[in-house]
Amino acid sequence: MIRKILKGFTLFLILDIVLLLIYGFVQYPKAKGEQHFTAERIVNAPKDKVWEIISDVGNYHKVTAPGIYNVAIIEGQGLGLKRVCSAPDGTSWEETCTLWNPGKEFQFVVNTRKEDYPFPLRSLSGSWKVDSIGPSKTKLSMDFNYQFKSPFLSGYFISMGKEQAEKDTEFLLDNWQRLAEK
Repeated sequence: MIRKILKGFTLFLILDIVLLLIYGFVQYPKAKGEQHFTAERIVNAPKDKVWEIISDVGNYHKVTAPGIYNVAIIEGQGLGLKRVCSAPDGTSWEETCTLWNPGKEFQFVVNTRKEDYPFPLRSLSGSWKVDSIGPSKTKLSMDFNYQFKSPFLSGYFISMGKEQAEKDTEFLLDNWQRLAEK
């Protein structure tokens, strides 16, 4: 009886792995090369106020989704600033500011080559930008570029990861909008 249960469980695991690999193979063309994820929001607040809120990069964890538990600035400010972001499970990653255009835009590049980097990404960077579209209206844009380490298995993560990224980004934009429109 126990043998039949173990055989059934093993067969179930093998079938799951095969289905995962097939799904990854189907998604493979989408996972090759650099990927983009963008988000925008019109905020009813002056550009300077929106900039002040989004450029507070040391307190990012206070307004973001549950994926970031803490942020610690370890060096500098503006261009060249380095920060460490931590997840609730204790994993962390290091980011460096590679563009800082005060009042307009900034960019962070994640050090994905660090030995303990927790995600299956070869590269990851994000850009944040504010544009005035009126005296009290601002367009806030975010653009994330990423590349998977292994495109074959990463095909599976594209649909799963995109859905989570959309939820997290909406949560962040909602919070920034709420703060700016107070």
